[in-house]
Amino acid sequence: MLLFTACQDLISDNLCLPGIDLEKLHTQLKQELPSGLKGYTYLIVKNGKVKFTRSKGYARSPSDGLQYWDEFQKMHVASISKTITTVATMRLLKVKGLSLDEKFSKYLPPDWKIGPNVSSLSFRDLMSHRTGFLDVVNEDTTLSTVYDRLKTMVARGANGMKTRKYSNVHHALLRIILPILEDHPYTGGAIYDEARTARRYEQIVKLQVFVPLGIGGAALQDNDPNAGVLAYSSATDPSGVFETFDYRLRAGGYGWVLSAYDVAKFWAYLWHSDELLDEEQRQQMRSSLVGLWNSDNTITGPYYGKLGGWFRVDPPDSNGLRHALRSAAIEFRDGTAVVLFVNSPSARGLRDIIVTAYEKSYGGCPSS
Repeated sequence: MLLFTACQDLISDNLCLPGIDLEKLHTQLKQELPSGLKGYTYLIVKNGKVKFTRSKGYARSPSDGLQYWDEFQKMHVASISKTITTVATMRLLKVKGLSLDEKFSKYLPPDWKIGPNVSSLSFRDLMSHRTGFLDVVNEDTTLSTVYDRLKTMVARGANGMKTRKYSNVHHALLRIILPILEDHPYTGGAIYDEARTARRYEQIVKLQVFVPLGIGGAALQDNDPNAGVLAYSSATDPSGVFETFDYRLRAGGYGWVLSAYDVAKFWAYLWHSDELLDEEQRQQMRSSLVGLWNSDNTITGPYYGKLGGWFRVDPPDSNGLRHALRSAAIEFRDGTAVVLFVNSPSARGLRDIIVTAYEKSYGGCPSS
């Protein structure tokens, strides 16, 4: 499906495509990306096939072990995990003969109290952030993605309004739900506690998403202090953070560690193959924005995307500076897609950078 090489810059044949000048997009992306970044890697994909890839700068600075960026460097993709969890859920629902409008409360652990208005909420509501959970609406300071706090949130209930409000808790709930959904209708006697649901969530997502695509090494933890991408505050920051972590007990809305290569492969198969979802399911994603958030319109029509961002300020070691890991995957209506990883902050968001580069590159073929 995808054509990858280890080269820093890769150019394919037949780049003259109606509307978008991919070679110009490649050049424009390089120009739009700020000079003050520690490093980045991106892939430009057309109809599921890689046309360009470029990497620049440090995934790890010399003082942190010296790793240059390439599309195979792994990092925490943060909220792109929501799209991954959504796809796993949609695949399981189809296997069970259930729709997105199935009410999810029946797949919560049997000892959980179901609060007001929760029984009316569907998988579509949950994955499009339209639950109206009271904790989310009120920005509860104790809101968390761990098992016991999710249990408390469900018991408190929802406001019945189904107002769209973004939160990690929605897809974190799927970490608890997916094992029960997989066992349905034979759930009697099974134990769905914190550890078992977390372990099975990881297994289910790997089986439903990563195994079919041949993506190995996907994980919810990074315990190797000498490998993987670190977060920096700027291009001149000598020391990064986020060396080790374990998100297995909090995952769902974030947590997966993948490379840009892995995300581009997932993104290509999602939109240009029936290996993961069929066209009807993809249309459900588009129409309800399940598993998608950072979507809008451009000169060619709607685009669909997901951003990921993980930020930390760690004084005194970082002198109060903001360190960042950021990721973006955007699919345009004409089949052009961009996956971009960056490991430092910038004034401009990744979506703005990508969409601006795309719009400046639209309108013709490159000159011969």
